[in-house]
Amino acid sequence: MRKINNSGFTLVELLVVIVILVIIMSIAIPSVTSSLERSKEKQKNAKIDLIESAAEIYVDRHKNTITNGSVITINNLIKEGLLTIEEAKDPFNEKRTLCGHVIYQNNKYTFIENLSECITIQ
Repeated sequence: MRKINNSGFTLVELLVVIVILVIIMSIAIPSVTSSLERSKEKQKNAKIDLIESAAEIYVDRHKNTITNGSVITINNLIKEGLLTIEEAKDPFNEKRTLCGHVIYQNNKYTFIENLSECITIQ
């Protein structure tokens, strides 16, 4: 008489492995998602710093026409060649630039978000 080889996995063993994988995924996916959001927020802050630096150069170039409280748009910075569309791209929406402008006041440059000032990228 020949013995049957029963070296395969049972249904219970496969279910246990699947349950363990689901538990690991339920822990890992939210962690990765929040990590991506934090990364995009850091990228946005870096781009805002870049925009403010470009505005500083813009003010330096236009010393005679810029006054305290002047508004400098992203579009002006792009036209002057101080910023590219790629550098101003919104990390949360790749089809537009960051929305807003820089206010020059008391030798400080502050980026103000304004959704009506977005530039759509083709």
